[in-house]
Amino acid sequence: MACQRAPLSLQMLLGVPKQVLVTGASGRTGFLTFTKLRELEKEFYVRGLVRSQKGAKKLETTGASLGDSEKIKEQNAKMRAMGLPADDDEPEVFVGDIMDRDSIQEAFDDLDALVILTSGVPKLRKREIVKTVLSKLIGRQRMPKFYYDQMPEEVDWLGCKCQIDLAKEKGIDHVVLVSSMGVSPQKNTPDNTLNKIGGGNILVWKAKAEDYLKESGLTYTIIHPGGLTNKPGGERELVLGTDDSLLDNYEQLGATRTIPREDVANLVIEVLRHKELVANKSFDVVTKDVGAGAPTKDWESLFKTLP
Repeated sequence: MACQRAPLSLQMLLGVPKQVLVTGASGRTGFLTFTKLRELEKEFYVRGLVRSQKGAKKLETTGASLGDSEKIKEQNAKMRAMGLPADDDEPEVFVGDIMDRDSIQEAFDDLDALVILTSGVPKLRKREIVKTVLSKLIGRQRMPKFYYDQMPEEVDWLGCKCQIDLAKEKGIDHVVLVSSMGVSPQKNTPDNTLNKIGGGNILVWKAKAEDYLKESGLTYTIIHPGGLTNKPGGERELVLGTDDSLLDNYEQLGATRTIPREDVANLVIEVLRHKELVANKSFDVVTKDVGAGAPTKDWESLFKTLP
């Protein structure tokens, strides 16, 4: 049985952890976010939603529970029927397809917040790498050909829509969507490299999902990170912007066009902590180089700069 959550005001008064679901939790940014939230157990009770058993096993390495097996569930039910005590091990990891609401509904029960980190992932075949390297050696420029296991229309639009619909149906208090820079109308064009990769038009579908979330009536926060890197987080000053302004003026602000994944994970946590400052706001984020500014620590002041 899922425990019933108390109203948020009462939760805060009693110090009850906020119940959060991270979808796409086995991805590189999703896994960092899930892991960091697990480490903050006094503030958050986190669940993860993944697409495969392989992803579930990855989350299990953090100590997260996959829940009781069907056999143990049956045994516990029999014990309770006989008046004997039997506790169920509630799952913290769920496996499901975000385009199949029946397969993910249980993960959305009794939540305070939803963090959407699902996204189409372009892949590169080995022969494409070889062809591109050879072309470079002979002085020719060649754009490698990418492909998707699941097209962005499926993941970034239909799968995201399904999650938003469930969030609304379940009465989830706050939806945090991690999207991408480049979704503004002036940048989201057919010539945009991200749209051309694998013929996926990924920014088109991300923008469609964002609009759907904004019109849903849910309280939302939409984060548009710059180019994601695997460098350590917590060492840089974050720079915020809106409507893709950072793509053109990042140098004037002493910033780069990138951000470490770990900094995105840290940002998600602070957005969950400061919901009142980021409610129904959409913003872009990049970082300065290490040493070019003081590492961001004062999150309230940062969020108060948002229009």
